[in-house]
Amino acid sequence: MSIAGKTIVLTRTPRQSASIADALIAKGAQIIVFPTIQLIAPPDTNIIKQAICELDNYEWIIFTSANAVDHFFQYVHAAEQSDISAKTAVVGPATAEALKQQGMYPDLLAQQYQAEGLVQAFQDMGDAAAKLERILIPRALEAREILPEELARLGYEVTIAPVYQTVCTQVATEDLAQLDNANGIVFTSPSTVRHFIGILEAAGMDALGYLNQHQRRVFSIGPVTTDELVHSRINPANIVQADEATATSLTDAIITAL
Repeated sequence: MSIAGKTIVLTRTPRQSASIADALIAKGAQIIVFPTIQLIAPPDTNIIKQAICELDNYEWIIFTSANAVDHFFQYVHAAEQSDISAKTAVVGPATAEALKQQGMYPDLLAQQYQAEGLVQAFQDMGDAAAKLERILIPRALEAREILPEELARLGYEVTIAPVYQTVCTQVATEDLAQLDNANGIVFTSPSTVRHFIGILEAAGMDALGYLNQHQRRVFSIGPVTTDELVHSRINPANIVQADEATATSLTDAIITAL
């Protein structure tokens, strides 16, 4: 199936958008890389630095994104820490692949590629598994709290260690002009939704009017991102959600819908 002549906006960073961009270009699409987010160090790095010094005290390390893996290991390498005995759990195949790039293989891969899937996986282990076990969650500074809250309810001792924070990028006027002819806008996280809307509104544009135009489809990687779109008053009829929260499934949804 060809999508030749279609223009698609990707709202992640160029590196994170690469696999989707390559697949869509191969189908004939024109790609606009319009990064809405930038990843920087969290305001307080003491928590993660202390956690790395005490890695032997953790039974599990949970990663909910490839970004969390990448930034966590930056701190690990900076501390010259190479011995990680804790088991690892990841939220999806992209996160698993990022972990493999660091020479580790996940002990647990959630069947449902979001936080709820990890909660279910740990719940399936039974209460006996939770006895005095400590879990480290390196993650974004701002993230959904369902995972640490539910794991704590199951009896685990949870440490949240911010390893990066997401901030809005600065966009030039000429970059905004590229958006006029877009047939589809792709969102891969709630933060990309919020920052995209914020960027357009800061430039004096009608962000909701732009995203709700019937000829322009809004693509979501999964239910969490879709919830943010709906919360932001994007017409659900204009939203196309990937069957699975993966880059491959999202790419397939774009090709099919356009």
